[in-house]
Amino acid sequence: DRSSCAKSTVGRPSQPSPSISRLTWPPEPIPSPRRSHVTRIPTRPATAPSLPETAGPCSRKSRFTQENQRLAVYGRKLARRPSCRGNCNVCGISGSFRYGAEASPIDLHVCHRLSDRLRRRGPDGSGSWIDEDGIIFMAHQRLAVIDTGADGAQPMTDGTGRWTINFNGEIYNYRALRAELESVGRVFRTNSDTEVLVNAIAQWGKAGLSKLRGMYAFALWDSLTKELWLVRDPHGVKPLYYAASSGTLWFSSQAKALAECAPIELSRDPAGLVGFYLWGHVPEPFTWWTGAQLLPAGHFLRVRRGGPVSTPVAHNSVVDCYLAADPSPLRPGELQSLLLDSVRSHLVSDVPVGIFLSAGIDSAVLAAVATELGAPVQTITLAFEEFRGTESDEAPRAEELAGRLGTSHSTVWFTRDDFEALLDDFFDSMDQPSIDGLNTFMVSKAVAARGLKVALSGLGGDELFGGYPSFKQIPRLLRWGKYVPRFESIAAGVYSFSRAFPHLSPKAAGLFRGQLDPAYAYFLRRSLHLEEELDSILDRRTIVDGLQKLSTIHSLKTTISSLKAEGASLHSQISALETCWYMRNQLLRDTDWSSMAHGVEVRVPFVDTALLNRLGPAIASSSPPTKRDLAACSALVPPGLADRPKTGFATPARNWIHTGSERRARGLRGWADLVHRQFGNAARPRKFSGEVGAG
Repeated sequence: DRSSCAKSTVGRPSQPSPSISRLTWPPEPIPSPRRSHVTRIPTRPATAPSLPETAGPCSRKSRFTQENQRLAVYGRKLARRPSCRGNCNVCGISGSFRYGAEASPIDLHVCHRLSDRLRRRGPDGSGSWIDEDGIIFMAHQRLAVIDTGADGAQPMTDGTGRWTINFNGEIYNYRALRAELESVGRVFRTNSDTEVLVNAIAQWGKAGLSKLRGMYAFALWDSLTKELWLVRDPHGVKPLYYAASSGTLWFSSQAKALAECAPIELSRDPAGLVGFYLWGHVPEPFTWWTGAQLLPAGHFLRVRRGGPVSTPVAHNSVVDCYLAADPSPLRPGELQSLLLDSVRSHLVSDVPVGIFLSAGIDSAVLAAVATELGAPVQTITLAFEEFRGTESDEAPRAEELAGRLGTSHSTVWFTRDDFEALLDDFFDSMDQPSIDGLNTFMVSKAVAARGLKVALSGLGGDELFGGYPSFKQIPRLLRWGKYVPRFESIAAGVYSFSRAFPHLSPKAAGLFRGQLDPAYAYFLRRSLHLEEELDSILDRRTIVDGLQKLSTIHSLKTTISSLKAEGASLHSQISALETCWYMRNQLLRDTDWSSMAHGVEVRVPFVDTALLNRLGPAIASSSPPTKRDLAACSALVPPGLADRPKTGFATPARNWIHTGSERRARGLRGWADLVHRQFGNAARPRKFSGEVGAG
């Protein structure tokens, strides 16, 4: 309830004290009054023709039978009445396009099962659409956040009838774009950003993508040219997967939904498996399955009826933001103005907005700026009984900060029993193997239980303000590398020595191998395993094929090649690598599935192209912005916060999965072993066994 949240103006909070509640898990759910008014209308009514029984929830044995043909005819009529109401853009999207002459008719049975698999992403309603020729089908699962009235169903067709869109995300500058479009004669029927988006493309084509400020992944159908667009935002906040099979293109917000429902190749992609053990996640554009791909961030794919599925084309590059202007430090007060603008944009919502609050600078500044903007702030902190009373316990500092800001605050406590109780659901929700996502899954579960649908996260702050150890360690590695001899025999000896003495990192061998440049130094800093360690984990053929497809060091060098060509600073190169690799492939992707599994939209004000367009040149300057500069953006941030050691949403998962073996795995390697075993050799992960090896 917004009225229960303390409000404040710039300076000290006007409310005397916060509302702080300490909760054990699970907290008593608070139903959302807005959610209770949503009526779900089935996409296929009970009177529709019956379908043949299939094996399993998403059988690939379904055929386009005579009954399915009757359903397709009925479906085209029914699709005129989707149940998704209002600005239903934060969601799960899916669909199917018969682009090839050899393609079979669209199997609506499979299409609807694919959409149903995404229902947790959008529990407030669903909608579907199929064109009159039966060659393109789109489905939408809705999470109602903005303009929750009944005036903007998805999939949505523009006023001319040419363009139909299926959209997941938010366009934060949609009001300004709408005004610009109205000035050239565009007429709008709703107040939604979905309608603004489809009209922007209709008016400006590909050039319209450069005008967007937001997080988005969408499918767009051009009925005139019979062409499907798949588009993803520059940072890759929202995912979009696709697969081509027998002349049909399938797409979905989640890769596992495609693997479970669509008739695609399910063999393990060596690049996905090797990539997981190198990084702890599957790097784009690869997935766990050979038949599915992730549309790269900042790219679009256009497939025309009768044409091939070509390679995606870039429409916007995050790295280009660092070169948007000559390197120049921020002016006094400029960073505060930029943050106010970004946070203000990310607070736009017709439902209450929460903030993930740790004891660190990033979330503290977000909460402080939101408070200064007069927003009714609700903050949530994740705490663990195992950490209570230790330096790792963030609850006391977060509650102190909430009191200073005057927010309505909740601390949610988890125990090992709670962790084990949710692991089955966690692995079932995990879209692809990853060593991350557990913390966001837990806190999002707590947020949803408090009746919230939207939460702000400080994700992205470390990449912009040099918060990771890599910003100090990589320059140090490069300096040391000047004096270290490069001999393979020395590297092999160091690696053998590290295997005998577990306290010595195997990565030390990398210092003696090859050319130590920023790309390779970053790999040494971020990798979970080195390539030579894979022989003890995977078979040789998989390793060779996977490494060849990944071409890891070459890909890292390509990421920063334009920066190096322009003589950009090492600091900006590290920032770009952290943004385009760790943040994009792990943090953003895992935040998406782990939060949407609970029907929670996580917004990331630090991950904003408008913000980076100015911060990028400042990061590349001789005086890049720091965490101390960030903390100084609000008078509400406690003095000395920037001097505290870096903290975050850490979990005691490593202790929880440790079975008492004499030799524990280094870092997160034991957790990676468990994650891999949960996925196994099937599309769906096996149930948690409660055991994990030492790695």
